[in-house]
Amino acid sequence: MNNYEPKMVLGKTHKKLEHPEAGNIWGDNGVSTTPLEEAACAMIVMKNGATIMLETSWALNTVEPVQEGSCVLCGSRAGLQIKNNNLVINRVELGRQVKEEVDVSAGGVAFYDGAKVSPAETEARNWIKAIVEDTAPVVLPEQALVVSEILEAIYVSSKTGKPVVFD
Repeated sequence: MNNYEPKMVLGKTHKKLEHPEAGNIWGDNGVSTTPLEEAACAMIVMKNGATIMLETSWALNTVEPVQEGSCVLCGSRAGLQIKNNNLVINRVELGRQVKEEVDVSAGGVAFYDGAKVSPAETEARNWIKAIVEDTAPVVLPEQALVVSEILEAIYVSSKTGKPVVFD
């Protein structure tokens, strides 16, 4: 979205998994001694009116399989949904609802078909490329700070039961 101006965050986290290692396909890996959230949900409203519905789960007991890497973006001009490795964009054109399904089968995102390197390797390569070529990194420090502030707002909102409003 290239939008780093949050207006408000309402979030809820669910903590204290009874058996966190059960959700880790690599075994305990130290997670049994780490306090983890089993799920988190948030509604993030941006200053321009765009709304992000964020949901993530580590090992939540659900009937439907939890979708990793899924998101829904809602806006007054368009919307976007990523689910089951499908990307759907919807908008109004010429007075009619238009739904565009984007073919992402070529992959290229970690944990999906086509991935060749880990996310950490990709980040490192992008960082080194920015230094060597003297260009801006993919994510600027100011942008990363805003994302961190939004994540912190989800925790604060969950703890207080109230939305966090940004100035």
